[in-house]
Amino acid sequence: MKKLFVAVALATSTLAAAMVLAAPATATATSSTGAQMVTVKVNGLVCDFCARSIEAMMKKRDDVSSIHADLGKGEVHLGLKAGATLDDKTLTKLITDSGYAVTAIIREPK
Repeated sequence: MKKLFVAVALATSTLAAAMVLAAPATATATSSTGAQMVTVKVNGLVCDFCARSIEAMMKKRDDVSSIHADLGKGEVHLGLKAGATLDDKTLTKLITDSGYAVTAIIREPK
């Protein structure tokens, strides 16, 4: 069982790295005047443990006011604090370092 978990984790990490390299370019800056909602489309977000680990990591950040992982859609929804900045490069690194692949980042005013 342990070998299977390691094999799956390695395959997911390799896929995540490949997906980041192939991901389309997106906006790199956030609005500095108001709060923002960010939806991150994530490959590999398939279980409750996955969702809770991403949520726990994001809750520690000073720039994030709210976080919700939607397993059904494979999305992470972030509410950024007013005036906070969390650029796409940093956000992608946070998610990929956790073992998942970012396929899109969508930003909208709150």
